[in-house]
Amino acid sequence: MSALVFVVCEAQTGESWSEVAAFEHGSARHLLALLEAAELSGRGWPPELGVSARAGQQEAQVFGATFVMGPELALLAAEDDDPVTLRAWQAFARIYEDAGAAVRVVLWFL
Repeated sequence: MSALVFVVCEAQTGESWSEVAAFEHGSARHLLALLEAAELSGRGWPPELGVSARAGQQEAQVFGATFVMGPELALLAAEDDDPVTLRAWQAFARIYEDAGAAVRVVLWFL
């Protein structure tokens, strides 16, 4: 099982996606289990990746790449027993959504 998780928040500006934040999560195993329970795992890489996610895509040992859109992040946060981490990600993403941008969180594991 993976010991590392990489999480990048991207916002869509015009037609391109760009990284606006990188997040941390204390347990890759826990996060992967949350994604699987919510049926949000295994989606693969989204189209038109930002720079950091493209770099992750190049890593040979990556697995479990997926992405979560803003509204799905709220559902995922509601299922998490950690009262801070995913809710903080959601609050950050909501700032961009409130400004009219599409937001997604791209995740991958090593």
